[in-house]
Amino acid sequence: MLVAKRIKGKAIAALLGPMGQKARHALARARGDGPLAYYFDVEDPWSYLGAQVLARLVAHYQVPFELHVISRPAQDVVPAGGLRDAYAVRDAHELASYYDLDFPGKKTADPGMALRMACGLVRELSAEERLAAILEMGKGLWTGDNKPIATVLGRIGAESTVAVPPILATSYSALRKRGHYLGAMFWHRGTWYGALDRLGHLEAALAKETGKAVAGVLRVRPEGERGPLRLATDKNRPTLAVEAWFSFRSPYSYLALEQLAAAIEPSGLPLVLRPIAPMVERGQVLVSAKRNYILEDAKREADRLGLPFGEVCDPLGKGVEACLAISHHLAARDDGHRSLLAFARSALRGAWSQARDLSEYVDLRAVVEQADLSFADAARWVAESQQAGAAMAAANAADLEAMGLWGVPSFRVGDLWLWGQDRLELLTDRLRRHALAVAAQPAAEAPTPRRQRRQRPELSGRPKLAEPRREPVPGGYRSSP
Repeated sequence: MLVAKRIKGKAIAALLGPMGQKARHALARARGDGPLAYYFDVEDPWSYLGAQVLARLVAHYQVPFELHVISRPAQDVVPAGGLRDAYAVRDAHELASYYDLDFPGKKTADPGMALRMACGLVRELSAEERLAAILEMGKGLWTGDNKPIATVLGRIGAESTVAVPPILATSYSALRKRGHYLGAMFWHRGTWYGALDRLGHLEAALAKETGKAVAGVLRVRPEGERGPLRLATDKNRPTLAVEAWFSFRSPYSYLALEQLAAAIEPSGLPLVLRPIAPMVERGQVLVSAKRNYILEDAKREADRLGLPFGEVCDPLGKGVEACLAISHHLAARDDGHRSLLAFARSALRGAWSQARDLSEYVDLRAVVEQADLSFADAARWVAESQQAGAAMAAANAADLEAMGLWGVPSFRVGDLWLWGQDRLELLTDRLRRHALAVAAQPAAEAPTPRRQRRQRPELSGRPKLAEPRREPVPGGYRSSP
């Protein structure tokens, strides 16, 4: 049985590796895919940020492009209760505070205004005209000002509100047919790129195709605009700690936990790990397009980070149950969750890079002992504490949802919470800003929590592009002082 799992893991690694990538690119060429396409969801804050990035990409690389306006994502790929919509506004603010982007919104988009905006965007326009209209009307949408929308519609015209939903749905169906399921995504030569999170990979591909230098079109704001900012506490969490929610079935959790300790170490804050059950065991659906993209994207990011990835053995079921039972006991240890972090990293590494079957004695023992833990203890915990592990995971998931999040990895420290391993850079920056605030004003002199409301930099207009920059590296970016 283990031999079969290893062989399957090798096959998955081959599909995710260079040979599989070449095959996907060849298929894209055979289909005649255009060089660059962007999928825009009118009510999605990330799509608005991505449109700003698109304008910069086109200006520098001088590439032709398509711009598709799509409907909201289908229910099978988004969490219930509008959690994603509410979080997107918050996250867009965090991104625009860190990068040289503009996001003036304070709440989710007004559906009526969004529909009026879409009535113009579905007109017969060139890609350049549609992009210009998005940028002009988008500012009005996110500030609640109808005037920019009315001005643009007066210039380009508008379809009837009845005609728009079918047009957007058709564009969304085309997106799903191509293999993705959300807006704010670029498609280039058979590969998907998140508009911000995978921009480094996309720029590398465009630079190679056009012969131009990598521009680094997304830049980190100067530290003068990211000065001291204290993290707020409340009566429920009077002391600061970095909490991290993760799942043993999440490849992004694997990537995050491999970086997390080093990311938060300068802050000196304690780490609290909050394992939860996989999304499919929490009522969410994992469609094939989502599963395939996550695997391909995680491989791409693992390569950028220099982490092994690809020899996969899905731990869903007994493997996850065993890991949660062990985690229940390790979380109770008085060692700052060091043992739990060591075990989680070892188990995730085993599942996502070594094809370890965590439901099997031999492989579970291997990952436990690689974390310098006693397998005799672990085996006893698995036998005795699976219900306790499941209860711990359910409580952690309930806390995550109460916070307004649903996916992993997610992080919380004070009044900051973030979703995704891509937000570790923002987490470390906020920890840095908090340290500056503490150094400038001791806790005894700190303002009351009421006055600790986050002051955001003025986002109107395009800011001056200044150092530090988000410097391009092969396949990604790094920040330089």
